[in-house]
Amino acid sequence: AGGSYYMISRSLGPEFGGAVGLCFYLGTTFAGAMYILGTIEILLTYISPSAAIFKAEEVGEETEAMLNNMRVYGTCIIILMAIVVFVGVKYVNKLALVFLACVILSIIAIYAGVIKTAFDPPDFPICLLGNRTLSKRNFDVCAKFTESNNETKTTTLWRLFCDSSLLNATCDNYFSLNNVTEIQGIPGIMSGVLTDNLWSAYSEKGSIVEKRNQPSVAGSEETKMGGLPYVFTDIMTYFTMLVGIYFPSVTGIMAGSNRSGDLKDAQKSIPTGTILAISTTSVIYLSCIVLFGACIERVILRDKFGEAVNGNLVVGTLAWPSPWVIVIGSFFSTCGAGLQSLTGAPRLLQAIARDGIVPFIRVFGHGKANGEPTWALLLTAGICEIGILIASLDSVAPILSMFFLMCYMFVNLACAVQTLLRTPNWRPRFKYYHWTLSFLGMSLCLALMFICSWYYALVAMLIAGCIYKYIEYRGAEKEWGDGIRGLSLNAARYALLRVEDGPPHTKNWR
Repeated sequence: AGGSYYMISRSLGPEFGGAVGLCFYLGTTFAGAMYILGTIEILLTYISPSAAIFKAEEVGEETEAMLNNMRVYGTCIIILMAIVVFVGVKYVNKLALVFLACVILSIIAIYAGVIKTAFDPPDFPICLLGNRTLSKRNFDVCAKFTESNNETKTTTLWRLFCDSSLLNATCDNYFSLNNVTEIQGIPGIMSGVLTDNLWSAYSEKGSIVEKRNQPSVAGSEETKMGGLPYVFTDIMTYFTMLVGIYFPSVTGIMAGSNRSGDLKDAQKSIPTGTILAISTTSVIYLSCIVLFGACIERVILRDKFGEAVNGNLVVGTLAWPSPWVIVIGSFFSTCGAGLQSLTGAPRLLQAIARDGIVPFIRVFGHGKANGEPTWALLLTAGICEIGILIASLDSVAPILSMFFLMCYMFVNLACAVQTLLRTPNWRPRFKYYHWTLSFLGMSLCLALMFICSWYYALVAMLIAGCIYKYIEYRGAEKEWGDGIRGLSLNAARYALLRVEDGPPHTKNWR
């Protein structure tokens, strides 16, 4: 057991292993808290909104009420999950099969829904003023006025842009110059919308979500001010930021190695399972991105909070036969991910504690007679509870990604060092392995850390550096024949062989 920690510590020494291992442990634990919070959000937003204990009494208190609900329900779920993990990993594996089945069904429903759009796209209208997307939170009818009994009546949308409901009212300049049109948000895979969505269109924070190639007449700049029912972007988008958003979806690559002690044939199961898992998920992610771009309007894809569709689920509407397949699949997916985090993180901490390189956590190396990490599970659940009480982990999440990247970087470094030193017990079985692949992986991880967020990368490295120095000062008494000491020995041997037999020059004397 120990997974990535064991690989790094035995290859690069206890200092590197302990520093990266503890950071990876914290990242896995807080990731578990985020998965649980995601579970609660799906439950209270889409499955059972009436189950909320705290409700907003005034306008603007919705966020605080949701955070309090997350704290209460999150605490209950973390206790329940900890009990399941404590009872035994075999029950976790049985539940994992149920969760996996639900996720597979939801993925199949997405592909089935995409195929269905070719001949029967869903009714999913969005309202445009000129080329600007309108938020449907405050109006129902997508028109400036309606005709009833030979009488023209203004709509709610009219009153949002004008100073009165009269036809001769003074209206917003852009509203007066442009027509209101209603288009389908999911026109279907045969609509040719892929051509419009093919190229990037990054935006500034607070800019209006606009549809390309839609006729419009430019109005005065004042029309872009807040208060009008437009759909605005909440953050500035650019390539590296989007890479940082996508990256957490592939951080589960070490899940198998973290539970290596529970596998019958780890050296066969981990490589096969990891490669198949990453290949499968990558194909699903990338194909879904392409298919979404082929059948969904760009303005919908850029509408983060679903303002243009009154908060309805876009993927749920796309899926066949029902949006509930996606809701239930997402719910069990986050449940399963949280349970896997609570299973893998305690084993990682137990491996670090048993090595004794960090004195004050040695107590967490003990567990049940069968080796289950009881004390480590209690600490993990406690740290997870801290994340749940914070409830909003947006500011913590980037650091967690840095911890994962740092772990992957040092695993690649360990492989490269062992190969270059020709360590006798280092015999990789992968037919196409070469040390340059490991070096390339290490370089990509380091580059990605600074591309996503250079200041969070520095914070993560500072935390790891402090742990490194602490282990070096207090607990680095282990000798595992690691690569760093091997490098030092090789350098010393090389220097001694280079020393000339004759007397040294006076300038070279030390």
